[in-house]
Amino acid sequence: MGLTNLNKQRPILLTGKVGTGKSQKARTFVNNPVVFFANSIDYDIGSIPMDDGIIIEDVHYKPEKDAILTILRNYRGQVVLTSINEKSVPKEIKTMCQIKRAGSKNHLRESIEALAPRSEQPFSYERDTYSLVMEYLKTTDRELIRELLLFNKPSDTQLLSWLCENMHPNRLIFIDGVVRRRWSQRYFYEMLAYAHTGNMVGRLNMPMRGTYSKIPSLSRRLGVRNPKLLPQLFQDEDFKEWAKTKLNNAECRLLKLGEKKRRKKTDPIKVQQKSLEDFI
Repeated sequence: MGLTNLNKQRPILLTGKVGTGKSQKARTFVNNPVVFFANSIDYDIGSIPMDDGIIIEDVHYKPEKDAILTILRNYRGQVVLTSINEKSVPKEIKTMCQIKRAGSKNHLRESIEALAPRSEQPFSYERDTYSLVMEYLKTTDRELIRELLLFNKPSDTQLLSWLCENMHPNRLIFIDGVVRRRWSQRYFYEMLAYAHTGNMVGRLNMPMRGTYSKIPSLSRRLGVRNPKLLPQLFQDEDFKEWAKTKLNNAECRLLKLGEKKRRKKTDPIKVQQKSLEDFI
């Protein structure tokens, strides 16, 4: 074994989110380390004993890459680097390290419980529509559902369209026909919260998007208010050809006008001759 490989230990890169115990775990790999921050390294590593080790914190934040690479290449003791993620670490540094994960996601919660055993689990009231409907249908605590509805204030039309797919409509008739948009919004959410008991078993049915005919909008584009008059107007060849100039191929097929003629590259381009009156 050559002198170059003697006592040369491969650096360790510890990655993990804030609160996962990276700094504590880094100290388990070294005895009496010298701690640097990656964005501020100004130290002569030649004076650091090989048995002590080096810890470089927060390599994800503006690291001094050249200084860190110098330490990794020249220091023969153990070097441990920490970062909140792997992708923010420069590639040249990452390839020199063995990557390890620091703790679990519950590490912060465990440390809090050790300091405050009677603390409660964190709870967020923010919900998207899918999560809110799922909890509405399956949660028996209707007071919690009332608070979630009042906090998130989802669109009444969207919420009822989701619930109609998963509940009997008789439970929503009064709320939809009498309460909605007539009584206060707060009273609407409160009555809706207690219109169901929860305990739904099964999968959530997603509402289907409705289909609408494009013919009325195409009729307005052609200047015809009543779409029922279009078949009669299309009997006139001049109107039919004019309508094709205003529509694309898909719209022409929808109105049964036939395909539009596509101009080929070899077709001559007709240039309208100008008369003397155009220049006067």
